[in-house]
Amino acid sequence: MLQSSRNSLARTLQDLEAALGSQSGTALADGLLGIVSVLAENSRLRRAMADSAIEPERKRGVLQALFADSVDARSLEIALDAAARHWARAQDYVTALEVAGVTAVAAGAQSDGRLGEVEEELFRFSRLLESDHELGWAFSSPAPAESKRALVGDLLDAKASADTVRLVSQAAAHPRGMRVSETLDTYSEVLAARQRRSVAEVTVAQPMSPEQQERLTAALSASYGRELVLNVHVDPEVVGGVRVQVGDEVMNSTISDRLADARRRLAG
Repeated sequence: MLQSSRNSLARTLQDLEAALGSQSGTALADGLLGIVSVLAENSRLRRAMADSAIEPERKRGVLQALFADSVDARSLEIALDAAARHWARAQDYVTALEVAGVTAVAAGAQSDGRLGEVEEELFRFSRLLESDHELGWAFSSPAPAESKRALVGDLLDAKASADTVRLVSQAAAHPRGMRVSETLDTYSEVLAARQRRSVAEVTVAQPMSPEQQERLTAALSASYGRELVLNVHVDPEVVGGVRVQVGDEVMNSTISDRLADARRRLAG
């Protein structure tokens, strides 16, 4: 996002936090993600909502006509106020509402003491999609959104929390140009931020034992000065060592990276 959109996103999240003081996270999440689902399917509508040349009152009228009878009042008000702000791209407006909706899910899970459980379930399902190519294809197919939501229900019914099902269903139905696993990783970042934590994407050649993960988590958390959550990916091509990415910062200590660096030096 450009700075103008980031500023608008920050204000939208402030509106959400204010709403959470008097409204359940579940109700806000359902409302906001419901609006996102409609905007994701209608490019003309989302362009209009992000167009600064259109008067805010006209936008309010459109959104109220569409959602007043199907979305709770506080969720709609957040979307209305966001539409009056400046967005560099139409997608940024939708992203802001999506981040707010996922944050509302996180807030509800946190108040119930289940946020860590939702994070873990989301991570496991994301890794399942990456390892099961047939399942990944099913979610990337042009099948209707409701069919994909139904598939999520079949896969996770009685096996995951309602919050996890809600998030996976949203990502599956409306990945918005990304793979479903990528969308879920983005959701994981939002959940981690709710607990003022960061996610470290760790790539290793072989699966790590629980003890190894604990030691690496402790070492990285101490290095960054805040608690980190590890998302561990196994990739035999790293040939040993570990690759860690926290936000935009990448640390490489794999054999493959050192060999690549040596080849670059020789070529230079």
